[in-house]
Amino acid sequence: MRNYSFINGTRFAVVNLFRSLRFDIDRLDPSWVEDKKPEFVRGLRIVDSDESNTVTVHGEDADNLMYSLSYIYCREDKAEDFRAAIDAYLIVALETKDYLVLNQKKDPEGKPEAVEAVLH
Repeated sequence: MRNYSFINGTRFAVVNLFRSLRFDIDRLDPSWVEDKKPEFVRGLRIVDSDESNTVTVHGEDADNLMYSLSYIYCREDKAEDFRAAIDAYLIVALETKDYLVLNQKKDPEGKPEAVEAVLH
């Protein structure tokens, strides 16, 4: 498998950060020449193996995704619990396009759903 990808004509090195039961999350590092710096410079790619879908996030969404992964990691004791929690989080995050985990909660049936939250 190649370790680079092209987005809008710019070559990006791909570094796998995380693999869950369903998702892969890769860091995308840009490679540019001279002053042709791309607009997309700090990004992550989410690959959904079940749905054969790939989503690229950058900027604040990428920051929120990294924060959320760290937050969930600190809350789970076992690796399998962490992977299951990440899968549940990403299913909702990809549907709502809101990558901040603190904006999600569970409904009475235990299914994740998005709600408004205030960070302090």
